[in-house]
Amino acid sequence: MLSILIPTYNYVCVKLVTDLQQQAERLECPYEILVADDASEDAFKRENRKINGIPNCKYIELQENVGRSRIRNILGRLARYDYLIFMDCDASVVSNEFLSRYMAVRNAAEVVYGGLVHPEQLPSPKVSLAYSYEKHAEPHFTAEKRALHPYKVFRTFNFMILRETFLKHPFDETITHYGHEDTLFGLVLKKEGIKILHIDNPLMNCGLDTNRNVLRKTEESLRTLYVHRDKLERSSGVHRLYGTLQRLHLVLFVSLLYRLCRPMIRRNLYSKHPNLYFFAFYKVGYYCSLFDKNNSLVNQ
Repeated sequence: MLSILIPTYNYVCVKLVTDLQQQAERLECPYEILVADDASEDAFKRENRKINGIPNCKYIELQENVGRSRIRNILGRLARYDYLIFMDCDASVVSNEFLSRYMAVRNAAEVVYGGLVHPEQLPSPKVSLAYSYEKHAEPHFTAEKRALHPYKVFRTFNFMILRETFLKHPFDETITHYGHEDTLFGLVLKKEGIKILHIDNPLMNCGLDTNRNVLRKTEESLRTLYVHRDKLERSSGVHRLYGTLQRLHLVLFVSLLYRLCRPMIRRNLYSKHPNLYFFAFYKVGYYCSLFDKNNSLVNQ
């Protein structure tokens, strides 16, 4: 009936699996929980091997890092049951009815997205950028508001999909670096006319990145967007804004302004009180700079 699939990398997810297994037992239907490790460091693998001691749970160790798309495809192929719930390893269960809510709507659509929430209080000043950004966006991503743009807001953090549908439309494995595998997956679902049902059944995102890691991942994600911009069409707001700047002949100006302001903006974004407007400009400026072949900053 139900396969719960969790890719992990350098993160201990034993508690997440334990909480899910306890809920799954109450469903009174066949289930399995598969955790695939994308070649983590040994310390994380030692802890996560405890998952093998939990009934109906299996911890799978990959020998090499295969990336966010391929590891999800591996899990989908290994799954035995008809309904797949994918989630990120840094999730936390916030409702005792999490699994039962998904199962209650399993026949309503081929794909169901449950959403995510974040801690009420800032966990640490070191994650102030991710926290500020996500908490600012959170009110705009209720199920009702997500349903207005069902494919555009799809994320891989927490969703259910029919195994048959997933095997027909797996993640694009040409995306080997961080970012936009969920964007492209949403585009595929839209093109194929596969309905996404949005419900309020969130998991909590407990793995907020440090400010420095947010910038590193943001830059990597923008490089992924740059490489795959033809596939991703105009699904990215940053790429759409780039197109507007290009028509107005302002790309070079924005790229130069970004280079001049980059050190100052990074200092702000590393601080305890990052400015989200600076963050928005940083993303646009960095993306514009990728089209400037003489810009050495993109490789730093």
